[in-house]
Amino acid sequence: MIRRQELSYMNALACLAVILIHVLSLGISTLMPGTWQSVVVYLPWRLAAFVVPMFLYTGAVKLSMQFSGKALTFGEYLHYCLRRIRKIYLPYVLWVVIYYLAFWVIHYVRGEVGEFFSYLLIGNLSSPFYYIVIVMQFYFLLPVWLWMVRRLSPLVGLSLSLLVVLVVQQLPALLPFPYYDRIFPTYLLFWTAGLYVGRYYRQAIRPLRGGWNLAVAGMGALLCAGLACWQYSAGQWLFNLDPIKLCADLLSIFFIHALCLTLTSAPQWVQQMLEWLSERSFFVYLSHCLFLTLVTAFLQNRGVSAVGPLLLARFVVCYTLPFLCYWIYQKITHRLPFLKGLLG
Repeated sequence: MIRRQELSYMNALACLAVILIHVLSLGISTLMPGTWQSVVVYLPWRLAAFVVPMFLYTGAVKLSMQFSGKALTFGEYLHYCLRRIRKIYLPYVLWVVIYYLAFWVIHYVRGEVGEFFSYLLIGNLSSPFYYIVIVMQFYFLLPVWLWMVRRLSPLVGLSLSLLVVLVVQQLPALLPFPYYDRIFPTYLLFWTAGLYVGRYYRQAIRPLRGGWNLAVAGMGALLCAGLACWQYSAGQWLFNLDPIKLCADLLSIFFIHALCLTLTSAPQWVQQMLEWLSERSFFVYLSHCLFLTLVTAFLQNRGVSAVGPLLLARFVVCYTLPFLCYWIYQKITHRLPFLKGLLG
């Protein structure tokens, strides 16, 4: 499979955006809607809310390109699943253990075996973990996706996926199940889009190279985020935000994809920085909320309650310590190579 720089750059930018989402989440939960402070926090938070769909999209693009034109044997499927477990799920398990022990020390969890395995299964111990639960479902269904892109046209495949997503969006009102955000049909459209883009990559990226398409996608995403921000500030929910978010996420993904195609011609130092971020993105994705939670608890226990200082501290810590932690991890694995890859 040909390595596509732009896909690595997309993951790098998504990593930065997901940190921003979690840093700003405190402001979303504490600031009064309608104040200028809440708008300043809410708009970038909403604009960055496409990152998990984009991680799924880029993962599907890579998967489709990897298996394009190949007949998948059972042995190859088993080998693929075992590799995904080793590279994705095992680091997740180890980070859940680390988080759980840290949260037990600060009395955020009870320290019970049943509680731990519930968090591990559902992925709700910390905000980033639900993505792992979702993406592993997609990985295990690999034969389904290969059949779909080979037998169904993009129009049919995408239409069926959209239908499934729209149905799932209506289910919470009918069936009281609290974990719809952790089942793969909720995100099927983004995955399917990635599969077909990967299958027909050269044709698919041609429209993304146009400057007008980049501008229209960006303005569309900004418009959707602005509408959501207005409803949040006014407290008047005139529109169902689920389909609006669906459109905003797709437009944001295509905007970032187009942007990263442009960045493949950027100065060398920019490309090196993005590659540097991409290499660390999975480790940082899994680890950053540990630092975020601990610094927030530390400051709040010492009487710091103002949102501004807390947000600043969360921002500084989350954009520095996870990367420092990865550097230390690299030094350790250089001396103990068998530990490489265990934490992402």
